[in-house]
Amino acid sequence: MDRKNLNLKNINIPESLREAITQRLGNIDFPEYLRVVIKHRWTILTIFAVIMVSVTIFTFTATPIYKGTVRLIIEKDNPKVLSFEEVMSVDATGIDYYQTQYKIIESRTVAREVIKRLQLDKDKDFNPSSWVGDFIAYIGSFFNTEDPNEIQQKEESKDDSGLVSRFIGGIEVSPIRNSRLVDVSYESTSPALAARIANTLAKAYIDTSLETRLKATKDAIVFLNNEIEQGKKKVDEAEQKLLQYKEQQGIITDFSSDVENITAQKLSALNAQVVEAEMRRAEAETRYRRAAELEKNPDMADSISEIINNALIQQIKAMEVKNQNRMSELSNKYGKKHPQIVALQNEQDSLRTQRMNEIKRVIKSLQHEYQVASAREQTLKGALSRQKNESLNMNEKAIQYNVLKRESDSTKEMYDLLFKRLRETALTEDIRTGNIRIIDPAEVPVSPVKPKKARDMSLGFLLGIALGLGTAFFLERLDNTVKVPSDIKNHLRIPYLGPVPDFSDTTDSSSTAEGEPHPAIDLITASNPSSTVSESYRGIRTNILFSSADRAPQVLLVSSAAPSEGKTATVANLASVVAQMGSKVLVVDCDMRKPKLNKIFQVTRDKGISNVLVGESELADAIMPTKIPNLDILSSGPLPPNPSEIIGSNKMADVLKELRQIYDMIIIDSPPLTAVTDASILSKYSDGIILVIRAGETHMEVVKSGLENLKAVNAKVLGAILNCVSTGRDSYYYYQYHYYYYGEDGEKRKRTGRRRKSSGNA
Repeated sequence: MDRKNLNLKNINIPESLREAITQRLGNIDFPEYLRVVIKHRWTILTIFAVIMVSVTIFTFTATPIYKGTVRLIIEKDNPKVLSFEEVMSVDATGIDYYQTQYKIIESRTVAREVIKRLQLDKDKDFNPSSWVGDFIAYIGSFFNTEDPNEIQQKEESKDDSGLVSRFIGGIEVSPIRNSRLVDVSYESTSPALAARIANTLAKAYIDTSLETRLKATKDAIVFLNNEIEQGKKKVDEAEQKLLQYKEQQGIITDFSSDVENITAQKLSALNAQVVEAEMRRAEAETRYRRAAELEKNPDMADSISEIINNALIQQIKAMEVKNQNRMSELSNKYGKKHPQIVALQNEQDSLRTQRMNEIKRVIKSLQHEYQVASAREQTLKGALSRQKNESLNMNEKAIQYNVLKRESDSTKEMYDLLFKRLRETALTEDIRTGNIRIIDPAEVPVSPVKPKKARDMSLGFLLGIALGLGTAFFLERLDNTVKVPSDIKNHLRIPYLGPVPDFSDTTDSSSTAEGEPHPAIDLITASNPSSTVSESYRGIRTNILFSSADRAPQVLLVSSAAPSEGKTATVANLASVVAQMGSKVLVVDCDMRKPKLNKIFQVTRDKGISNVLVGESELADAIMPTKIPNLDILSSGPLPPNPSEIIGSNKMADVLKELRQIYDMIIIDSPPLTAVTDASILSKYSDGIILVIRAGETHMEVVKSGLENLKAVNAKVLGAILNCVSTGRDSYYYYQYHYYYYGEDGEKRKRTGRRRKSSGNA
């Protein structure tokens, strides 16, 4: 991926995601990844080759595996065994049901049934070791003195769990999405055996499922027979109790709703008659009482309606009126004592007597009517009371009767239901049907399913690449040395000043003792100023001069975290390139443990900084010129027994103050940071410290420890130089130093990746 050409603005993604991607891509160091791959290329290629060879051998030598597949349909409807949906229903449409069926297919019971039907324990394709075991058993039979029956019992009691487990391992159940179909497959080295096992497995599963259902039917029949026997006894007992109760209470009919309605109607009718009788009795009583009161006053009695409406009384009254009129006429004509008048008077008295007698008869009639109404009222009230008592008594009998009747009916209904279910279950037992059928039987496969050569080779290729790269980056992760600039920036958190290529083989160093400086090698900026190493030092010089915003540092302290980092050669070459630009430079060798600068510049150290600090020599006498113009050296001088005390004295500060007035730049060489405290002491006199790190050798923790020492004294670290970096084809700097440059004669030359071995390095 070319990050420079990747334009995230053209992609329609959220701004937050775009920023995250941009930040993530910015943190990816592709050159570093390429360097790791190139560096460990042989490890990657070795792992890749081993995996690819292994996969190839396995793929092309593996025994072909064939798969036989039978397709089944598992219907959702259950065969109704008992039809007790409320009690024994099974949801065959749910996922649990189908998952259960799949596990039944893979069950050990079904596996044993298939092994038994096909005699797979004796099949050489399924159980290759069986014929070997039979042969060994046959040979052993000649030397075995055991009873043949005991041998047979031992054979039958052998544990077949391993055989069953191996059989189950070859089963594959694959449900077809959004359907009730399922593919049951079996893998074997024999194509015919694979198809035969798949078909037998399906049949064994169907038979097992059906046998399970039929077993449930048989169990249900036994259960129903027991329940029917108990139910029959309960029905007989309930009916006997009901009959005895009816005989005891004299009940000849059922207490149905019609009987209750008739009883209610009787009560209602009697109640209405009682009300009517009460009204009639009250009316008759009123008429009688009224008539009885007016009986003594005949004139007032005429106001009684029964008397007024009496025909005889009305006739008598008419006759009385007629006689009265006759008497009035005769009285006016003959006088009151006329015989006719007397006769009429007697007749009038007779009529009055008749009228009074008739009134009494009417009153007597009213009395009788009253008595009849009263008697009828009492009779009806008695009948109503008796009917009420009878109804209450009937209700009491009906409660117990209905309890016994319901118990009898319920036991009879349960008995009839059980008997009906028994007949249905018996019919179900005769019909061997199920909800599982074979749709497509397995056919003999023509091509193997394993090994899949293209897939296995592709996976081997990917695995080899992945494992090789993973191992390379793992090894790189284990290497905690400082190797590339990103290690300095990301882990050490200090500026990176530049690299210095490894130039140890650019000059013949056969004449130099091991570990001793060689001027031609260590001072390469003077011996070969047009080399890439010299160019690297000039780049570092530029970075140092611009490391401070105010002004270029004047006093530089060069140190390293550990010995043999190349700090002394760095001091010499750095001073050389600064002097080449016309600045007046002084190098001070403050490494009073193992001084080497005098050997690089080929000067004596009879007088040096130690003589100046103890007052044995003047500063001007101790400074010596070098062969490089504008570059002087102040060697270490004789090695004192207490370097730290001498360096930390006030005299050192005075010396450096005086030198600042003379030189444009002063570069101090000091011992390693982690070895002694000299560098930490000198840091307070310098404008900044330059840390030299040997690429690929100096451990990160050692450098961090040295930085902690400098941090403790508040020293200013200008940055780090990565020394002795490799510029080979597998290095981080290969492409950086594989370029065209100009030599001293102006001719354009090309530097190749292969270095010319001609000399050594300090």
